[in-house]
Amino acid sequence: MIGLFYFLGIIIFIFLSIYFFILISNIRSVKWFNLPSQEGKFAAAGGKKIYYRIKGRSGPVVVIINSIGSSQAEWWHIQNEASQKCRVITIDRPGYGWSTSESENISASSVAKELNMILKFEKIRKPVYIVANGTGVLYARYYCAKYPSRVLGVLFTNPLPLCYSDWMDAINSIDECPNMIETAKKMQHKAAKGIYRLVSPFRGYRLDHRYKRYIIEHYSKTEHYDTMQKELSQLDNILAEVESAGSFPPIPLRALYPAGESFIRDLIRKGINEYSARQLGRVYQELSKDVLTLSPESSSVEVEGAGEHIHLGKPNIVIEEIRNMVSKPRTSRALRTRKKT
Repeated sequence: MIGLFYFLGIIIFIFLSIYFFILISNIRSVKWFNLPSQEGKFAAAGGKKIYYRIKGRSGPVVVIINSIGSSQAEWWHIQNEASQKCRVITIDRPGYGWSTSESENISASSVAKELNMILKFEKIRKPVYIVANGTGVLYARYYCAKYPSRVLGVLFTNPLPLCYSDWMDAINSIDECPNMIETAKKMQHKAAKGIYRLVSPFRGYRLDHRYKRYIIEHYSKTEHYDTMQKELSQLDNILAEVESAGSFPPIPLRALYPAGESFIRDLIRKGINEYSARQLGRVYQELSKDVLTLSPESSSVEVEGAGEHIHLGKPNIVIEEIRNMVSKPRTSRALRTRKKT
């Protein structure tokens, strides 16, 4: 009988510990997001309040558009280093971090307006360079097509294939391979339990210790995944916007791709079996190269040892690529394009 009470006591203790851990995690999250960080500042207009960070005092301007659901803090180390030669802006779109909007509209045009709003607040009138990651490439493509005279060049990391429907068909046809919305739901479930306070959302990656708290808090906030799912559910509409915006301008385009084996290892860490991970890796390699057809001035490189998150795994490579991009002289083709628009 004593043994039974002892066993029940242990079970109750475990459940109470889990309950209080989740409760404390939620309280910490609320406190964190009630007090905006001094790392950045706000641009507000038209019912929107966008939290952004800018580093650098002079030189070319680089705007970083992060992937759907991710945090701008993932880029702050890169931003710090690259800002020695230029000004670099990182942004959290409405629904993420401290950014808010009275409208629930999620579209490529709204993201473009938010970017223009920040440039206006910073009194930046000259053309900019754009760095975009993953699904953020869609917003970059729209901005470049819509405002060709305002962009000097782009750097894409882990770009989403142009043939998005083929990519989604491939994901859905591979066994045990969740699509992006399913992945967001699984991550939300983990965040609700406080898992990301114990285990990093980026397994196999070393986060910059200065900004690790920002990243962990971002991925621990369950509301972010609601925004993420809404944004992902609008991808077809966003793609239609991109296609109707016009042709991508003939500007320098550089694409950074993950190394095959490293990318596959990242997929396996996410819970995809090795056979399916290799299938998905092979399909991504084949489809994602179509991004290079956007501009006659395209080039690419497979980053040795880089997995799905090049900006976290190989930040020095990204820093070097940004420095190279902003230091290159403008091509005569690009100059002619800007004179025409």
